[in-house]
Amino acid sequence: MKISTKKALLIGLCSLLTIGASAARKDAYDRSRIFWDTDTKKTLFSSGNYARMIQLQDGRLMVAAENGGIKVIYSSDGGKSWTPSELIASNPANVAECVPDLLQLADGTIIVGYNPRPHSPYSEDRRFGIRCRRSTDNGATWSDEIFIFDARHIFNDGCWEPSFLELPSGELQCYFANENDFTTTGEQCISMCRSFDKGLTWGAPVRVCYRQWSRDGMPVPILTPDGKEIVVIIEDNGWPGSSGFIATTVRCPIEENWTGVPVDGGSTRRSKIFAVAPPAGHAAGAPYLRVLPSGETVASYQGNDNRSTTDMERMNMSVLVGDEQARNFKGLTQPFNISEEYHSLWNSVAVVDTGTVVALGSIGQPNSGNRIDMIKGYPRKNIIANYGTPVIDGTAAGDTWTYPKAYQIILGHENNTRRTFDFLYDSEYLYFTARCIDRDITTDKTDNDGVFLYLDTENACDVYPRNGMFQFFFDLNGTVTMKHGEDLEGYEAGKWIANDAADFDGVKFELKKSTVYYELEAAIPWSVLGMGKAPEGKLMRADVKVRNRRASTVEYATIVDTETATSKPNSWAWMGFLLRNGDSGVAKTTAAKSLRIATIGNGVVKLSSERTIGEVALYTFDGRMVSGKRVGGTECTVGTEGIAGGIVRVTYADGTSESRKILLPR
Repeated sequence: MKISTKKALLIGLCSLLTIGASAARKDAYDRSRIFWDTDTKKTLFSSGNYARMIQLQDGRLMVAAENGGIKVIYSSDGGKSWTPSELIASNPANVAECVPDLLQLADGTIIVGYNPRPHSPYSEDRRFGIRCRRSTDNGATWSDEIFIFDARHIFNDGCWEPSFLELPSGELQCYFANENDFTTTGEQCISMCRSFDKGLTWGAPVRVCYRQWSRDGMPVPILTPDGKEIVVIIEDNGWPGSSGFIATTVRCPIEENWTGVPVDGGSTRRSKIFAVAPPAGHAAGAPYLRVLPSGETVASYQGNDNRSTTDMERMNMSVLVGDEQARNFKGLTQPFNISEEYHSLWNSVAVVDTGTVVALGSIGQPNSGNRIDMIKGYPRKNIIANYGTPVIDGTAAGDTWTYPKAYQIILGHENNTRRTFDFLYDSEYLYFTARCIDRDITTDKTDNDGVFLYLDTENACDVYPRNGMFQFFFDLNGTVTMKHGEDLEGYEAGKWIANDAADFDGVKFELKKSTVYYELEAAIPWSVLGMGKAPEGKLMRADVKVRNRRASTVEYATIVDTETATSKPNSWAWMGFLLRNGDSGVAKTTAAKSLRIATIGNGVVKLSSERTIGEVALYTFDGRMVSGKRVGGTECTVGTEGIAGGIVRVTYADGTSESRKILLPR
């Protein structure tokens, strides 16, 4: 039976009304969330530190790490398997080659930089320095060591942690932390050397930033996606009220290119990265920064989030997503599931393929060696439902869901209890599937194990239940319950109203359970949601939450920052929810990715689609925008500007976007 006529009319009427001034509407959450996939976790080096990854123009992944000198490895299958390590910079006598960074230039040259650090007893013939090596044949051979900078020969006056950036002009920059200028104090600044011949020779350093009596350190630069600003993330221990390092950005317009005064402690060009100020005692050092093909930015650091100690040897890696100006970072996740007996230090993030984030961390215990692990994460800003009709039999296997293996949303990496979710729709139903690891399924309590699905069909973005909001609970005892939001006239708050079973008996629900996991599939008629047809082209919001009953407590697995509570759903923080394809101009049989790419020679590719292309932009694999233009048709050509591989991002006229990897024969 469909929802009662009276309730359907009420819901439909309310959906046409603007929520009044009494509503607690908030701006919609405006950032991607990263979902880490434990199935991709892999140890890259059995020992080592400071791993850094890039994707080469030929599609391979390349990692450099500090491991008895500087070693590199490669993967041709997206990180599933790796070549044996190759030593490209051995340790001289009484010197450790440390902290590599790597970059492939637009012309294909690969640069690997590193930091010679002498051991004591110190002598003037062995200085702390910055060096690099070049490869012009995709890593097959490497040049001799190239000098960039030397500091003094003692630890307190050294230099540290190189990181590279290529500007659109071809200028190559090497940023590093520099104590050489402060022989009588413990201060440190960020310096930068320039090369105008692809890293063969380097100029004298210029000062980028300096906070008096403090230690700016560990710089990592990016160019903002619009190409207008150079942003460098650093660790800064000089913020008032802070006793440790805080992840901070300093910046300058690309036209200025650090020819003005250095960014000091009081400059408006210096800011903490966080959208919401962290609590007192928060630590966020050793940061790293990269750009997503969406234009958003992703930052990592080692810190004490969710830790009971500020001891650096107990810190874990944290990752957040920022806006296109590398500001207002939020959506904190921790890629590596490790107890407080372990740490993840000297971490980094890479962006590969069409936006996959790879976290790399040095995992170990205090006073012991570290191994280097990687794990992949998938940024999602919106939940998407493709057009399709699955068989509702309790398992996603055998059907084509929106994402491969129905892995659109992945939860549970923090406690190794993997949960995955996906969606489809057709003219009659919204389809939902979940697969959850659970080795102790509880079905005889009032708070049984199961999965919540929340929908805000009106994009109300409120903190209370409102008209057009729905909550479904798929109980592992095989039953479904439903609630709908209802405004309270004259009050700021709304409330959840439990629906009678007759209101939603058109919902189909099938469940399969084993001793270690369960799967479910559901089909929700659009009529149950008060709609006469599928709301194609309409922005909605959605959230999922897993309830897991333990012996003495109830645990929940949630999407980061969704903040869904029992009485206050906070739908403003739910993920955007869109129906894709269907009757909105795309044939129902087309795949989710409708973009076609063809190479037509001379560094030019042709893009075509059944859909109208609004804009197209080309990025290098490390996030630098190479070119962009408006289109307004169903096909166009794009020049690759000398790069052999990168990411092309198409924004369609309907506002949706698609990113694809391109590789050209060299």
